[in-house]
Amino acid sequence: MEVRGKFIRYFIKMRLFVGIKLPDNLKEEIRKIEASLRKKVREVKVVSPENLHITLKFLGEVGEKDVGNIDEKLNEVKKKFSSFDVSIGKIGSFPDDKKIRVLWIGVESHGKLKKLNSEIERQLVTIGYKEENRFTEHITIARFKSTPDLGFIEKLKEKYNMVISSFKVENFSLINSKLTKSGPIYEDLETYKLGG
Repeated sequence: MEVRGKFIRYFIKMRLFVGIKLPDNLKEEIRKIEASLRKKVREVKVVSPENLHITLKFLGEVGEKDVGNIDEKLNEVKKKFSSFDVSIGKIGSFPDDKKIRVLWIGVESHGKLKKLNSEIERQLVTIGYKEENRFTEHITIARFKSTPDLGFIEKLKEKYNMVISSFKVENFSLINSKLTKSGPIYEDLETYKLGG
């Protein structure tokens, strides 16, 4: 199958995911949390504000010839959803509270994000992608090379144990993640307006 014209500039494999970009006002709120992390935790690597997002589905390495098929399926997904509100707040960690490697902020969508993820999974299964069923609503804000000061992290969780912001999800994107020495650079290949 030929790749659609809008993707023709890509001739090598890309590292793709489907995600939701965040509004600038929410990025600013998260930046304040990240600033306090930088001051207190040496092991931290915060996510740059322009890269903050909600991951709906990680696709991994994708060849040029497959991008058009993915685009076709995501266009089917967008028709089945209208815009919806989400709230952001409450800090958590992966894999657990004792051995922290990732710090995240929770997202509450009353199940809408899970339904969106499930439909993306259902559509992409038809072109060979494995259905994962492990989606969690969150925004990764920091990663740690080693276990940070757990006392400080606990205080941070207590301080932000509340809704800090909200926004309306009106679209999602197919995003190319280019890995560089200074960190990933995200490029939108296509944006899909819900209900469009």
